[in-house]
Amino acid sequence: MKKVLWQQLRRTEFQKAVEADAVVIIPVASTEQHGNHLPVNTDADCCFTIAVRAAQAIDEFPVLVLPTIWTGYSPHHMAYPGTITLKYHTFVEVLTQVATSVHAHGFKKILFLNGHGGNSAVVAAMRTKLAAEEGVSAVGYTYWEMPSVPEEWKAISQSDKGFVGHAAEIETSLQLYLQPELVDMGAAVWVPGVFGDPSTASREKGERLLSAGVSALIAILRDYHSGQLEDRLMWRKEIL
Repeated sequence: MKKVLWQQLRRTEFQKAVEADAVVIIPVASTEQHGNHLPVNTDADCCFTIAVRAAQAIDEFPVLVLPTIWTGYSPHHMAYPGTITLKYHTFVEVLTQVATSVHAHGFKKILFLNGHGGNSAVVAAMRTKLAAEEGVSAVGYTYWEMPSVPEEWKAISQSDKGFVGHAAEIETSLQLYLQPELVDMGAAVWVPGVFGDPSTASREKGERLLSAGVSALIAILRDYHSGQLEDRLMWRKEIL
């Protein structure tokens, strides 16, 4: 059975992954309140699962998934119990040091997969920061903003209409599929700290939403490994 989890490899196995031009995914999430009905690991669980399932589905080249960066930038949730946040510059530095550590071992393709809205701007900026300051190539995506995902999720969702609120239909549906034992649908109503209507969630929607997210990430990983993604991300090509 192939290994996709970084923490399961022995040190002698990393060089083989480097030689095979592996793509390394760094899941970035949060530990924060998700209303009265969802666990505080909701963002981390969704993000990590999408990363792992996409990595397992690709056989043409290795994809390794790091342990999730489980705390992000969540000061706006600190009014509610259970939330843990980093200061902005601390969070930026954590992402920088993790990516440069991965790069130092020889990996040239690093992908941040974000699962928390409060992290989105930082993750999007990491490509430029790492390239300019560290000489490290990386790309970053928030999982619900990956190409094709908004359109597909809009067709699945009832009240969110494809927009990921906070602890609403989409996140609740995903958790009903992934961690149903941790979801209290009896408490799935709007309360302060929830953005949207969680009562319309279902396990079936969650399975379809997750499948669409995994498919989108698989396409990105293949484009990244082939070089097509990097070509599209260039500012412009000089015409000689």
